[in-house]
Amino acid sequence: MRRLILGFEVHQPFRIRRHYFWNPVIKGSPLTKYFDEDLNKDIFERVKNKCYIPATRILLEEIEKGENEGYDFKFFFSISGTFIEQAEKWGKEVLELFQQLSYTHKVEFLSQTYYHSVTSLWEDLSEWKEQVELHRRLIKDYFDQDPITFENTELLLTPRIVKEIEKLGFKTVITEGKDSLLRGKSPNRIYKIRDSKLSVIFRNYRLSDDIAFRFSNPKWDQYPLTASKFADWVSWSEGEIGLIFVDYETFGEHHWPESGILDFLRWLPRELHKRGVEFKLPREVYRDYYDEITIDTTVSWADINKDESSWLGNIMQWAYDEMVRRTEMLAKEAGGEYLKAWRYFTTSDHYYYMFLGTGGPAEVHSYFSSFNSPIDAFINEFYAITMFQDELLKLLNINNEPFVFYKNGKRSSEAWNENQFKEIINRSPEYKEYEKYLKEWLK
Repeated sequence: MRRLILGFEVHQPFRIRRHYFWNPVIKGSPLTKYFDEDLNKDIFERVKNKCYIPATRILLEEIEKGENEGYDFKFFFSISGTFIEQAEKWGKEVLELFQQLSYTHKVEFLSQTYYHSVTSLWEDLSEWKEQVELHRRLIKDYFDQDPITFENTELLLTPRIVKEIEKLGFKTVITEGKDSLLRGKSPNRIYKIRDSKLSVIFRNYRLSDDIAFRFSNPKWDQYPLTASKFADWVSWSEGEIGLIFVDYETFGEHHWPESGILDFLRWLPRELHKRGVEFKLPREVYRDYYDEITIDTTVSWADINKDESSWLGNIMQWAYDEMVRRTEMLAKEAGGEYLKAWRYFTTSDHYYYMFLGTGGPAEVHSYFSSFNSPIDAFINEFYAITMFQDELLKLLNINNEPFVFYKNGKRSSEAWNENQFKEIINRSPEYKEYEKYLKEWLK
């Protein structure tokens, strides 16, 4: 393999208070009552010092070194809006470093959902589209780029979302190189999605996970992993162009600096260059598709199944998701901090903490969670969203039951008053047939 796309996911959620059920906060704004400001600040500042600042400085230095030695070191970032909000609060120097990267014109900033949310899995995609547009404007404002490459939250991709991504004007999408989707085809090629104008770039999860999960594991038969060894693996890999995509926090947080991970990051571009591997950006190669491929299943980069079950795979996650969706129109009517708080509740991490499983996947979920267990996460998160909904009902003086819209036989949007009912129909004309039930519901 002589061409490589290298990318980093940069995300921090606004975590729900760990002890909200046991010690609820009654006074204050919705952004401070339900979300743990102190915990979020502590985590961000720790990761800033261990990863964001040192790793980004290394990347800047390696771009300059490549220029001096006659080669281009290029890579992309996919940065959530919630990360940028936290950086504005607790790490402006990090944003300045990222902006320095954008000035080099060798870093592509992808589009995703502003709140790194699960909204693409909802029957009504209105909120998902809004979050994508919010993120688009964010990337333009901070980095002066108009993204043409899309990365949905957690690399989630479905046949339905493919169509919506194309409608929004993107040219290519990245997702997981799931074996059952590829059906023997190589992930190290660019494909055109059948019956679509979109191309798709598949993450090589084996090479990516060697860095993300196995780098500092002394029980791994390839330990220790050096930049030289990894560069050999890339150059020996079959195919035309590969995608390596990992959490940015891999470099210094998930694997501490003492593991050698930052030295690995520094030497990797040099070792790849020695082997004739050329760095490319998605926007440079999306037209170079090798073959067509059909997206006929749900794909993500999480766990063994690599589908949506990491976020919507058990009854606790379903219940939490139902309450989040049930509260949507209330938050949108209240607006301001209430709408922002509600959107924080849509972030995928909250769902992820409630995952039930065993073995390696459970260990990964537990590592990222601020709660003691999935059940602990459910108790506190579900209670928080329930109290949030109750606060909104009182604020808006609503005493009736909601009207539930159904789509494809599944519960979709919910309205609490006539204005919300009409707003849902205006944004989703397919619900117009429900107008005949309005008078009966309002009785």
